[in-house]
Amino acid sequence: MLWDLYQSYRISQLEDRVASAETSRAQDGVARDATQRLEEKVDRLALICRAMFELLHESTGITEEQLRQRIVDVDLRDGQRDGRMTPQPKRCPKCKAAMSPQFGRCLFCGYEESERTF
Repeated sequence: MLWDLYQSYRISQLEDRVASAETSRAQDGVARDATQRLEEKVDRLALICRAMFELLHESTGITEEQLRQRIVDVDLRDGQRDGRMTPQPKRCPKCKAAMSPQFGRCLFCGYEESERTF
């Protein structure tokens, strides 16, 4: 009888491990799909950016060095040269609390911006 209880306990442990592995496998598949979609979007955006620059170069003569310098200038607008544009929070005109750039309203007093810019 003790042996049967021990075996039942071990079987339960193995079933838990199998369920955990199956869950991990499913989550891994979801993460892989999301990663693939993001890579496709990045590749598409890189293609679009390159085509836009070539059109701009052909029509205005802007050089790649000028483009690189403008990229640095835009990158520094948030105060950090980190290869990203980090939106700075605005102050609510009504209560002066910091407003998240993601939302078009103040989370403290409810003030809503009439026109959002992205």
